[in-house]
Amino acid sequence: MTTVPQVAGAKRAGTAGSAAGAPAPAGPGAGGSPSRAARGLSLVERSAVVGSFVIMVLLFCLLAGDTFPTSGTVKDILDQCAVPVILVCGLTLVLAVGEFDLSYTATVGLAAGLVIVLTAQHGWSVGPAILVSLLASLAVGVIVGLLVTVGRASSFIVTLAIGSAVTGLELAITGNKTIFQNIPVNYADLSAKTLLGLKSPVWAALLIMGAIAVLLHRTRFGRQAQAIGGNPTAAYLAGVRVRRIRVIAFAIVAVLAGVAAIILTSRASSYYPNSSAGFLLNTYAAAFLGASVGRWRGFTVFGSAFGVLWITTLQTGLTQANAPAWTSSFIQGLVLAIAVLVASRGRQATS
Repeated sequence: MTTVPQVAGAKRAGTAGSAAGAPAPAGPGAGGSPSRAARGLSLVERSAVVGSFVIMVLLFCLLAGDTFPTSGTVKDILDQCAVPVILVCGLTLVLAVGEFDLSYTATVGLAAGLVIVLTAQHGWSVGPAILVSLLASLAVGVIVGLLVTVGRASSFIVTLAIGSAVTGLELAITGNKTIFQNIPVNYADLSAKTLLGLKSPVWAALLIMGAIAVLLHRTRFGRQAQAIGGNPTAAYLAGVRVRRIRVIAFAIVAVLAGVAAIILTSRASSYYPNSSAGFLLNTYAAAFLGASVGRWRGFTVFGSAFGVLWITTLQTGLTQANAPAWTSSFIQGLVLAIAVLVASRGRQATS
C-alpha cells in the first residue's frame, strides 16, 4: 500500500517542521543526517552482536575442543533452536505491530496438555487431536487480540492475565500430572524423522521462518504491520485496518505456540507441567538481540532467529565447558538488557 510510507514520511516531515524556530544543529549532523562519528558508533553497535557470536564460538572451541567443534554439536544446537525459532517468529510479528505478548508460553502448555490428553487418555487419532489443539491455540490468540484492540486494553496486562487463565485451564485438563503412558508411536515419530541429517523439527522451523519472513518483509500485510508499529495513528489515517492486523498478529503467534507444543510433546513422547516456562525470557532476548543487528534496528524474522542461535550456542557451550549453572541465566539477562538499549538507540536515531 503506497500511502503508508507517504504518511510515515509526512509524520517525519511534520516532526521536523514542528521544530522550526529552534536553533539548527551545526556540523555534519545538520539537517537530520547523522554525523560520521554517529554512523561509526552505529556500525560498531550493529557489528558487536555478530562479532560477539564469532568470539563466543572460538572461545568454546578452545574450552571444549573435544566436543564443541563437531557436527554432532551443530546438529544438536539446530535441533534445540527449532522450538524457540518457531515461537520467536510469531513474537516478532507482535513486536512489529508495537505490542507485547506474555501469554504465548501459556498457550504452548495448553496445546501440549490438550493433544496428549486427547491421544493418550481418550484414544483420539493423532491428526484430529493436533487439529483441536491448534484451534484451541487460535482461539486464545483471537481472544487476546480482541481484548487488546476492541477492548483498548494494555497488551502487557491482558496477555499476562490471559496467560494465567490459560495455565489454569491447562492444569484443569491435565490434572497437573505428568503424562507419559499410551502415547501413540506415530505421534512420537513426528519429531524423530530426519532429512539430510537434520530432524523434522529443524525443517519445520526453517519453513515457518521462511513463511513468516515473507509475510512480514515482502507483503502488503507486513508493510502495514510495520507501519502500525512505527505510528498507529498515521497508519490508520492511511487506511490501514489497524485492529484487524493486530488481531491477526496475536492469532499467528498463538497458532505457532500450538505448533511448538506439538514438537515439544512429540520429542519427549510425554507431557509434563510447566514445559514451556523457560521460553519466555529466551525468545524476548532473541527478538531484541536480533533487532540490534540490522541496519534499521527493527524487528526482523531472520534477526530474531539469529538471536535464538546466539543464545542456544551460549547455553550449549557453557554446558560443555562445565560452567556453573547460574552463568547461563546471568549472561542472558545481561544480553537482553544490552540488546534493548542498543535497539532503542537505533529506533531513536532513525525516528
